[in-house]
Amino acid sequence: MLEALPPGYKYSGCDEVRAAGVAPLFSSEPGFSDRLDGDGDGIGCEPYRGQ
Repeated sequence: MLEALPPGYKYSGCDEVRAAGVAPLFSSEPGFSDRLDGDGDGIGCEPYRGQ
């Protein structure tokens, strides 16, 4: 799925990332943006502890 993204594409939010089946999304992967990474660890849309 990630390979099919157009160059420069950024996901609109974690709901879209999860619906695409690519969560968690790493900073090295297409579609990543800092706004998907709430704790600044380079991993976006990661599950919350306890879930």
